Order: sequence, then C-alpha cells, then structure tokens
Amino acid sequence: MTNITRLDEGHLDAIIELHRAVISDADPTLVASETDAFFKDHLANCGKTFGILENGRLLAYCVLGLPRPGDPNFGTDHGLTDADLPFVAHIDGVAVKAECRGHNWQQILTRHRMQEAIKAGRKLLLTTVAPGNNASLINILACGLVIRQLKEKYGGQRFLMRADLTSVPIIYPRADVIAWCRATDFETCHRHLAAGLIGATYRKAPGTKTIEIGWVPDHCI
Repeated sequence: MTNITRLDEGHLDAIIELHRAVISDADPTLVASETDAFFKDHLANCGKTFGILENGRLLAYCVLGLPRPGDPNFGTDHGLTDADLPFVAHIDGVAVKAECRGHNWQQILTRHRMQEAIKAGRKLLLTTVAPGNNASLINILACGLVIRQLKEKYGGQRFLMRADLTSVPIIYPRADVIAWCRATDFETCHRHLAAGLIGATYRKAPGTKTIEIGWVPDHCI
C-alpha cells in the first residue's frame, strides 16, 4: 500500500527541486511551470500538498488547490456562477521522480485528492490537461473527470476537465454511442464539444502511442 503524507513547509525545498527536475525534462507545451510562491501558498494558504516519502526522501508530490474568494479559480473558465465558485477544488500539479514511475502513483494521488476535496467541503473538481500528455490524460479520465472544453491556456491547448464530487460514479456508455477521435485532433474535438458532447473515456489508437477520446452525449453517463 502506498503511504501518502501531507507535506508542510519543511518539504518546500524538496518539492521545488522535484518540480524543476521534472519540468527540465518535459515538453514545455505539455506541462505548466509553477513559481516557488505557488508551492508555498498551496502547502496551507489556498490548498494542500501531499507526497510519497521514503526515509524522508520525497519521491512524488501532488497539489490540491482550494481557492479562496479572490484566488484564481478554474471555475471561471467553465463559466460557473459566483455561487458555485466557493465549492471548486483544483487538481493541480503532480510530479514523480523518474526512477519511481510505473507504479500508477499519479492516479493514486489524484484519487487521494478527490477524497481530500470532499473532506474540505468542495463539490466540483476541476483540472486542465494537455491533449498530448498521454499519462495525465489517461489518469484523469480514469478517475472520472470528463472533458468539457478545449482552449488555449498555459502556452498551449488544454482540455478543461470536471467531476461532480456529489454524483454517483460514472457508468461508461455503450460502445455504440461513443464517437472516437485522437486527443490531438483539435478540429474534431471542438466539433464534438460544439455539438454538446463530452469526452468521457479513452483508448489507445491501434498501432500507435496516441490516445483517442471517446465522446458521448452528457446524458449517456
């Protein structure tokens, strides 16, 4: 069983070091670089940060945003009302040391943050994912968040994803109601969104490493 610990200011330097290591080795169009102040604020002021430790060494971290009134809130991108914004939680950054990948920690850490958001009284879970970031897209969809929009953000295209934490778990739709397209086929993604579809599931495109998104009418999930 993976032990997840809430991190504090004593872990701040290690969090920043791991973040910088991951960013330096990543495609800048697929990941967002955060400031040191962001990590400090999300230890307690406007969120919580959790990690996986081994003998005091930080192997992975994840950030749960709990925006306060006046803080940046992903809900504005989703067009939420002012009454809904206080109930929003963010799935923010996650990083895993290169030598520790392959254990499904990103998904485990996302599910942990979902439970912590519920404990904090939040009802709507929002995040952004780059369409070309296969690992993040798979993990976020697998946790039940769905694609509601696609827009320019953080220097590239981003899916805006959402989960209602008060609803029952998703029952995936029948195969015959799913329309498939590659995650990076922005024209088709926009067309499905304009038609009122949401991205609810995924599969790997045959013979490639590309992810295809399964689009369905909202009422089918």
